[in-house]
Amino acid sequence: MLFETIRGIAAARPGSPAVETAGGESWTYARLIERTELLGAGLRARGVGPGDTVVCHGLPNTPDYVAFILAVAALRACYVPVLADFDRAAVDRVFALTAPVLWVGSPHPGRGESGPPRTGLAALAAAGPGSAPLATGHADRVFRRLWTSGSTKLPKLVSWKQGPFVRERLRWIADIGVGESDVVLCRHTLDVAHATDLHVFAALLAGARLILTDPRTPPAELLDQLSRRRVTLMSALPNHYEDLIGAARSHPADLSGLRRPLCGGAYISPALMRSGAEVLGVRLRQVYGSTEFGLGLGNMDDIVQSEAGMVPVGGVRARLAPLGEGSDPDLGVLVLRSDCTSEGYLHDDEANAVTFRGGEFWTGDIARRGADGSYRVLGRTTDAVASADGPLPAPVLDALIAERCPAAADSVSLTPDPEVYAPDVLVVVRASAGAASGAAVAQVGSLLRELGLHGVVREVESVPRTVVGKPDKPLIRRRWAPQRAR
Repeated sequence: MLFETIRGIAAARPGSPAVETAGGESWTYARLIERTELLGAGLRARGVGPGDTVVCHGLPNTPDYVAFILAVAALRACYVPVLADFDRAAVDRVFALTAPVLWVGSPHPGRGESGPPRTGLAALAAAGPGSAPLATGHADRVFRRLWTSGSTKLPKLVSWKQGPFVRERLRWIADIGVGESDVVLCRHTLDVAHATDLHVFAALLAGARLILTDPRTPPAELLDQLSRRRVTLMSALPNHYEDLIGAARSHPADLSGLRRPLCGGAYISPALMRSGAEVLGVRLRQVYGSTEFGLGLGNMDDIVQSEAGMVPVGGVRARLAPLGEGSDPDLGVLVLRSDCTSEGYLHDDEANAVTFRGGEFWTGDIARRGADGSYRVLGRTTDAVASADGPLPAPVLDALIAERCPAAADSVSLTPDPEVYAPDVLVVVRASAGAASGAAVAQVGSLLRELGLHGVVREVESVPRTVVGKPDKPLIRRRWAPQRAR
């Protein structure tokens, strides 16, 4: 279904640009389909068929990676990325969970001698065109299994069938108004849902132009790409926009064409919204979703959304589950419902029972409902600390640190034990350039005491982040949480 839908778009606009790289490589829609069919023939020649799993690793952001995904879908098979930061145990877990028949891409340091045969995209294409056309009609087939960020515990594999995925994407594309004239830039690795869902297939299913850039592109260079390519749509996490804002202070860029600067994440501070407008000259649009659910909430209003919430996207319903008996009815756990979501976590009944309940998706995030019915997402329930004034989500605490602790350039606040609701908090902080030694720790410590919190504050050179750019919470806890809190 996925390949057929894009093939239909290509038939209507074969010569239009489909996928480009920041380095200048450019494919039309016709070439994308031709390459997909070539890679599909190569996969089929190596024994990949309906229901089989192909793992991939080390594939850069190129049009070939996009064609590979489409080829796997067309064969009614499934692909699973092996992330760069996986160790040997994690790679072994991939093999045990998915039983792959083929490995595509570069070797992985944790692979050892085990696993399926390995090949590369060039070798697959060298097999030549197949004698039979790629298959059609497989909306009920799982075509991918992607990892959650692992920001709280171990990453989990999430399965998506083609039918629900395509319906969910088309519905969201219509909701935010993506069209053939849009230019979509992706700076995320294609191994994760943020890249494929908010960029790759948002562009291709709308007949738009997709530009792929290296995830390691420096912020100043990224600003230049956004300006020169007249990009109209991009989605990034709050810390990515903070990096762009920092670069723009010394390297101004014209981003007037960026009509859909989407910003996703559990919490987007009002200060970031204002800085985006003042420094970048763009009004960030909030979006909220997950690898498991798809897009749930958004706000496309052309305003500085510093005080605005989000509303459910088309086809989604939202409600708040109480945090406890007698709690504020407008503050609770965000619960979403949709008729096209993922199949849940692979071989993890316990996690599925907690997250997918009676057709609803329990996000695990705390949200506040405004008088207008919109929602402000505040952070994970497992990251709420017991302040003197009640539950305080950790991202809100980080926003307070940014506002009131000038010696702190960056911070991540966590509950030392995510299973315990208490006034204890762990904060890792990176000091501002030129700040006096110890000033950041002292300022944060003073703020914690004012809020009635018992804090451990660690100064670090850089805040560890996952492959998608979120704080690496398990690693932060392992490195810096006090022994008693583990």
